[in-house]
Amino acid sequence: MEEVKYLIPEESIDAIMNNVSVLREIENDLRDIFTKNHYLEVLMPSFEYADLYYDMDIGIEEEKMFQFINHEGKRVALRTDFTVPLARLYSSQNEDGEKRYCYFGKVYRKEKRHKGRSSEFFQAGVELLGKDGFDGDIECLTIIQQTIQYLKLKDIKIEISSAKFYKRLCELVDDKSFIKILKKRDISSIENLIQQKNIQSPLKELLIQLPQCFGDISIINEMINIIQDQQLKESLIELKEMYEKLNMKDVFSFDLAMTPSMKYYTGIMIKGYSPYSAETIINGGRYDKLMNHFHKTVPAIGFSYNLSHILTALEKEEEANA
Repeated sequence: MEEVKYLIPEESIDAIMNNVSVLREIENDLRDIFTKNHYLEVLMPSFEYADLYYDMDIGIEEEKMFQFINHEGKRVALRTDFTVPLARLYSSQNEDGEKRYCYFGKVYRKEKRHKGRSSEFFQAGVELLGKDGFDGDIECLTIIQQTIQYLKLKDIKIEISSAKFYKRLCELVDDKSFIKILKKRDISSIENLIQQKNIQSPLKELLIQLPQCFGDISIINEMINIIQDQQLKESLIELKEMYEKLNMKDVFSFDLAMTPSMKYYTGIMIKGYSPYSAETIINGGRYDKLMNHFHKTVPAIGFSYNLSHILTALEKEEEANA
């Protein structure tokens, strides 16, 4: 007992001593912007039935959940994300039409040991339910634009892509290894896969170029002209049309090799990066089919800020500029 008296489990976040005031300042700025955009703050429960996540197959592996058996003999898990519980809330309250939620709190996911990562993360985010198409996408992207300056980090990059594009590519390649290869942007493995599957042109050329398909709107225009598959082409045309409706375009770039952080994304995908963070600091996307699990047809989009990663990046940025 003596040896653990002054220790915490490796899964836990150590005490945030110097950055509590910074964390609260960021939270307050985000809360102010969310409120001005008519997002209702909700406090979600820390526990959910594990089956809520299992049945929906959202992309969080079972071994990453903290679980136990409750007094009813049912499996309960610590909250692993906010989107699914908020979708359940919308459904259980028989909501109809547009609904705007925002939240602040922790999520819990087991990380590999000895990786220097905790298993609890501070998050803030918004979920916009009931608003489809470009209007909903642009509303969320506009909020991201409004908040970037309050994250206190320099050189934040916001990249967008399309889950439609990604899923169609997976259909065409038809190989389970492709997802892992794409995540690593491994060109040699892509070339080996092309050879093994005897993939022919023009898909062959697209796959070879894919790891380097990132940049400004010119990369979208270029690929629209090259790609012949109609579904792939249409998904990029949608991205371009959405981008053209944005008031401030300089914040955003594109990454066609982006892989979804959650399986439920159906349209635009959003990721934010800092040069001082190995992990993404913003994640989000459109998920128009998630509510089908609750017997509702409701379009939706949302995104979250990983405040834990933002604080870590701030510390490293300060050290680099000291």
